[in-house]
Amino acid sequence: MKYNTIAIADKLKRYLNTNFTVGPTPIYKLEKLSNYLNNNIYIMREDLTGFGLGGNKVRKLDYLIGDALSKDADTLLTSKPSSFSRNAAFAGKVYGLDVHIIIPGKEKDHNQASKTLFKQLDAHLYYVPENSDQIIADEYRKVLNKLRKLGRKIYELHPGGSDTIGTLGYINAFNEIVQFSQRNHIHFNKIIHSTGSTATQAGLLLGNEISNYRTQIIGMAASQPADIQIKRILALEEATANMLGIPFDSSKIIVEDGFIGPGYAIPSEGGTQASKIFANMEGIMLDDVYSGKAAAGLIDYALNDKFEDNENILFIHTGGNAGLFY
Repeated sequence: MKYNTIAIADKLKRYLNTNFTVGPTPIYKLEKLSNYLNNNIYIMREDLTGFGLGGNKVRKLDYLIGDALSKDADTLLTSKPSSFSRNAAFAGKVYGLDVHIIIPGKEKDHNQASKTLFKQLDAHLYYVPENSDQIIADEYRKVLNKLRKLGRKIYELHPGGSDTIGTLGYINAFNEIVQFSQRNHIHFNKIIHSTGSTATQAGLLLGNEISNYRTQIIGMAASQPADIQIKRILALEEATANMLGIPFDSSKIIVEDGFIGPGYAIPSEGGTQASKIFANMEGIMLDDVYSGKAAAGLIDYALNDKFEDNENILFIHTGGNAGLFY
């Protein structure tokens, strides 16, 4: 199969990449899991991106912090105590950017490990006891206006890093998949990952389109029903495609919502079992909130013959260390 290995780099070259990600991240076959599932299962270790707490959010920060620096920002503003905001706090510290984060909930209820990490990185935290979208938005605007009056040059970060600039990180990651395939003569028929704030899936889809790789990308929903998640991915994919001046195909967006379990950031029975299987068979730690649920979908698909014979399946371990901080 002929891939366009130059096109992605060409599209991204005008955007500053701070290269937090230590890439390419490892891709290799999971031999024991493949034998157990009777499928060719490979993994891309995005939990090993090598900066801060690792995970897929580092990819987004590669370009987001680059964009902030290109705009002479001195302050980052975002919300929620998440794997993204924790990695953003690392990134801000490295580049001397002041980091301000709106935290829903009371300070006493904030996970101690998360609180300690933010303190170590000198992040400014603003707690909003009433956990409602409107009140959180009001506090965000209040902090934003206060910082502006102080003359700060603020770069606003989407809570999950999922905007057009953040999406570039996973277009770039897809290029690593293409290069691996070309070097090793292994084409991945399906790529499975956890989909939440949407930039990972939107980036993979656009990378697939630009490179002429031609695979099926399946997002295992972490929180939203498939119809809602598809609309969100489409909106971001379209906006990013327009920014880059490239075509996109909305019909290729695939979301599976059968493995969300009790809800967002709540472990599921299937996710916990899948995490145990990965740990026991391959020595790989997943978290029950994101990657574990995606792995549950992968295992279910294999055991229920939803993969064709001899297909090569790539599972993207998005990392994030969520289990330590929620």
